[in-house]
Amino acid sequence: MLELQVFQEGRLIQRAVLHKGRITLGRAPDSDVVLNNPHVSRRHAVIGWKDAGYTVTDLSRNGLLLDGHKLTGEAPLPATCRLGIHPFEVRCFEQSDDVTLPIDRRRVSPPAEAAPSAEAMHFGLLVGESPAMGAVYDLIEAVADSNATVLIRGEPGTGKDLVARAVHAAGPRRMEPFVAVNCAAIPVELTESELFGYEKGAFTGAAQAQEGKVTAAEGGTLFLDEIGDLSPQAQSKLLRFLQNRTFMRIGSTRETAADVRVLAATNQALEEAARDGRFRPDLLHRIDVLRIDLPPLRDRRDDIPALAAHILGELAGETGLGTPARLTDAALERLAAATWPGNVRELYNALHSALVRSRGAEVLDADDLGELGAAADADGESAADAAERRELLDTLAACGWDTVAAAERLQVSRGTIYYRLKKYGIDIRRESRGASEA
Repeated sequence: MLELQVFQEGRLIQRAVLHKGRITLGRAPDSDVVLNNPHVSRRHAVIGWKDAGYTVTDLSRNGLLLDGHKLTGEAPLPATCRLGIHPFEVRCFEQSDDVTLPIDRRRVSPPAEAAPSAEAMHFGLLVGESPAMGAVYDLIEAVADSNATVLIRGEPGTGKDLVARAVHAAGPRRMEPFVAVNCAAIPVELTESELFGYEKGAFTGAAQAQEGKVTAAEGGTLFLDEIGDLSPQAQSKLLRFLQNRTFMRIGSTRETAADVRVLAATNQALEEAARDGRFRPDLLHRIDVLRIDLPPLRDRRDDIPALAAHILGELAGETGLGTPARLTDAALERLAAATWPGNVRELYNALHSALVRSRGAEVLDADDLGELGAAADADGESAADAAERRELLDTLAACGWDTVAAAERLQVSRGTIYYRLKKYGIDIRRESRGASEA
């Protein structure tokens, strides 16, 4: 049995376990693995069983890469390998007796110089083999095939967005859109139009009709991050949509049906918010059908070596270092001993900061890591938050206070920029005015 995971631009878009003796990959709709892109041939490649092992045969006009090397004709397919079919990457994992090959526990905490093995990656997105994360993987598998709403809860920085993408990727809607909405980043007055869209002439400035995020997610998954920050008016509109699965664009008189699965995430205690009148209890009941609680990093310390190796691999690509930095045993001990109130996001920031301070050193020692555990300063702001706030202000200033340009430079969405502005109480107009007067 063979498992194939298809990635595009680093994002898992398709996952299949195939039992057939012959597997076709290509653009043709009757292929076993359909790769819908004009650069892909209708019959691009064939994977077959031969002499007690899998082989792969290139049938394409544009070429096929096997583990980075151009393939000509037929070749043996390694048990774990990568096929390059531009613009896709297909990761192959051979399975035995209808179950995934067991994980070698010696690889759970790989040395810092190596990225986590394929077995340590789950759904192409999540890293870690601790019992706490094992329970999360089990829940993802359990809820993936359902259409019920899932509420993902966890502290900031625990990876709620990654879990949402994993639920989508593991379910039957994996080939359809995944649309994420950061509820905290949408101005209150724009929430309804952002979610449901508007008709031409619905209000001043509506020169043409605009579809909302619900329409964009048709057939797929709508992920509402930071749902606890929705305004009361937006909560009412969302509740009505969840009850009827229909919505009305602003300026329209016609109800529109939508086939989307809704996932929601929060770091707030919504039960308490409902008691205080800040969140509708009936909406809470609608979104809390299935629940996934994410463990904080301090409860999964065994995953820190694998997470650190994975992050350093990402940073090597982002910073152009080529080879990921290695951590000494002393550095790993310091990482394992930290409290990590900012969770995986804080770990990422700590390693990023260490690389910058060490000027891209190939080896990071304990002293290179600086302060860990995000000890709060006198104003109650953590070191990680202070660094992120400073990075945001410096980037905005360098980009002439253009949020679009800043988002591109930081490689985040524009919504994330607005979320961080709100999080740190930054008034961009006041900051830009102050900079021009200085």
